[in-house]
Amino acid sequence: MTAPTPNSTSHRPAVSGRAGTGPRGEGDGAGKNSEPELPRAMTLFYSRRAAVVCVVVWLVLGAWFAPAAYNFAHQIRGTLSGVSDSPAAMVQQSLARNFSKALAFPTAVVWDARSLPPDMGDAYWEQIKQQLESVPGLLPGGVRDASRFIPDWPDPRWKLAFLEIDTPDFRGAEQFLPEVRKFIKEKVRFEATELSAIAVPGSGAPKKAGDLQPGPHPVPGGPGFPPILVTGGPAMFHDLNTESTEALRRAEMLAMPVAFVILLIIFRGIVASLLPIFVAGVAVVVTLGLLSLTADYMAITFFVPNLVSMIGLGVGIDYSLLYLARFRRERELHQTTHEALKLCQERAGHTIMVSAAMVVAGFAALCIIPLNFFLSIALAGSLVVVLTAASSLTLQPALILLLGPALEWGQIRRADSPLAAACQDGWRRLARLVIARPIFFSVTGSIILLLLASPVLHLKNAALQGNTLPPNAEARRGYDSIAAMLGPGWVMPTIILVQHPNAEWTGDPDSARRERELAARLRTLPNTAHVVVMRDPSDPPAARRTKAALMEGNDDRSQSLIFLLPKADPHSNISRDWLVEAQKELTAQEAANPGHEKFILGGIPATTFYMDKMIADAIPRVIGMTLITTFVFLMVMIKSILVPLKAIIMNALCVLAAYGIQVLWFQEGYGAWVDPTFIPIDGINTIVMIICFCALFGLSMDYEVFILSAIRESWLDQKDMSIAIEEGVLRTAGVVTSAAAIMVSVFLCFAFVSVVETRQLGIGLSFAVLLDATLIRIILVPATMALMGKWNWWLPWRPMPLSDSK
Repeated sequence: MTAPTPNSTSHRPAVSGRAGTGPRGEGDGAGKNSEPELPRAMTLFYSRRAAVVCVVVWLVLGAWFAPAAYNFAHQIRGTLSGVSDSPAAMVQQSLARNFSKALAFPTAVVWDARSLPPDMGDAYWEQIKQQLESVPGLLPGGVRDASRFIPDWPDPRWKLAFLEIDTPDFRGAEQFLPEVRKFIKEKVRFEATELSAIAVPGSGAPKKAGDLQPGPHPVPGGPGFPPILVTGGPAMFHDLNTESTEALRRAEMLAMPVAFVILLIIFRGIVASLLPIFVAGVAVVVTLGLLSLTADYMAITFFVPNLVSMIGLGVGIDYSLLYLARFRRERELHQTTHEALKLCQERAGHTIMVSAAMVVAGFAALCIIPLNFFLSIALAGSLVVVLTAASSLTLQPALILLLGPALEWGQIRRADSPLAAACQDGWRRLARLVIARPIFFSVTGSIILLLLASPVLHLKNAALQGNTLPPNAEARRGYDSIAAMLGPGWVMPTIILVQHPNAEWTGDPDSARRERELAARLRTLPNTAHVVVMRDPSDPPAARRTKAALMEGNDDRSQSLIFLLPKADPHSNISRDWLVEAQKELTAQEAANPGHEKFILGGIPATTFYMDKMIADAIPRVIGMTLITTFVFLMVMIKSILVPLKAIIMNALCVLAAYGIQVLWFQEGYGAWVDPTFIPIDGINTIVMIICFCALFGLSMDYEVFILSAIRESWLDQKDMSIAIEEGVLRTAGVVTSAAAIMVSVFLCFAFVSVVETRQLGIGLSFAVLLDATLIRIILVPATMALMGKWNWWLPWRPMPLSDSK
């Protein structure tokens, strides 16, 4: 994992070219036969004054955007905010406009008072509801006691109320959550003397303070008092965002010291090791600050800050490592810092820019998915890569120039240590072994990749479920309480919007008969817990009054509702299969009764179901665009057709292997071997899967560009493929493994946070980068190129290049 040193290149013969350029490295060098250099207008040669200006500009940008970056969590909203073009979204709009916003944006207050005396619990609950009515943002009468309309109430001491939030959309409901929780924490207060004359329905005379045990009673939040929990769909997304932000900060605090230790091993100097972290960190801060300016125009999910931090730190440190390692070699071979910086800009700068362009192309493919929040993910991934490349090519050389000899301050050991020489000799031996037996290594490496990818055959998609939230999250605790007492379906019910031919359906006996028949068939589905219809003779009086009030408040009297509640988690794969079966029943009902009722499946579970279906429908186009852009970039840079095709196949196998590890770790539960608190889940989050694909296809091109550029450059000089492959491996192996070690360590810091989706990203990305930098770039790429010989550089419109190798 030691980066190549100046002395490690001394074994190579001198290469003709510009006087005083010396050996090349990382495939970004220049010589008489090398690829065109960067245009001089794109290179940056610093005077000290220009360097000071550059540093000041970056520092001002970092300081200006730092507050916005730190508070970026306030800009995050749930993924449902970006879903508007689906049948479920139409149902949500109709619920909010015509029925109840408590149904459109289900937010519930849960209070488990079973540990208190019944009279005390009833009295306190009435006081809680009265005080909640004054929460800013609630509609008048916006606290609806669920015990009055849910049949078969399990325990009168367990309390539940739904809140009617005055908001037009899901985002507003999410933003309301901190207000109601703050109100409960700061404003809901009780003393025994305050409980006089509180009428408790159904309990006879009003409860007086003297009827309760003497002395002050527990207050909300105090010792012995049951907590008041706010849960529901908006609350779960809000808590997911909050937990993700806190986990992200913890992961960043861990990733930076780990990266520093690895850089210290590579560069053997304190200042040189801190420089890549600082350069990447500034780019991440500026990226988050710029993204905060777009929050009013697009949906920003919790994936955005996670992606910016992971990709920004990983890629930014990689680019900085490549640049700084090259500068230190050039500094040993040339007389002045300016000359070394000039060569770095021309050579390492070209590699960094091409690599960044390919990563950006991978993220840009996400724009194809017709969901608003994917635009923010694509923008975040592209912007952080552009800014990390920009900071590596502007801020870093400016700091190098200003630091001067101080860059080497804190040297730990000499650069020409035996360890560096041993590493270089090991890479040479490995390269020669692979070149000597290309068929064996090609076949063996491919078999290993296929075996690692084989668990993909059992891959299942999964959405956000209640148990994916950390157990200490308030929405998770409320969800668990409701699931235990009523069943998970009441947290986020599936709601069927019934569109009748006219507004006189309530008095139509045939309509009532059809509704009963449909409800009976829905009850026979294996996962059905309850089916609640608007006309049910078995309803208790309180439930009938609630339903009547719900219908009377409806502005469109031709619409009614059916509530469909599952036994399993509403977002589990069992419930998703159940939704498919329910949709079939609704379609069959419409077909059997033409000209009568029409049914639209809605509710938050249906919304996420439609969302995942839209993603799945767009995946072929995303894959196609990613493959085409990757092929074109590599073909233009490498001047070959077969090499880009080989690279695409290997990258695809690498992504599939990453999915395979995610399946084993999360879906099959083998992650419990590492994390005792781990709970297996239904599958891999659909959004995580598509982000991993696009990100990995771009990231894997980093190392592809490094090694292929070096091999092609040496081949142009030597016209011998075996020598070119050996030279390419020697020049890039140290940097590739060092960069991969840093990127893997950064990604792994995100693999053990409290949010499952972030864990899935961290595990998938870290394993794929590790596999890409070892088995693929060090074994499979040299082996397959040795097999193809001069056909590596074949283009149908250009004569076959001459070569003295096979």
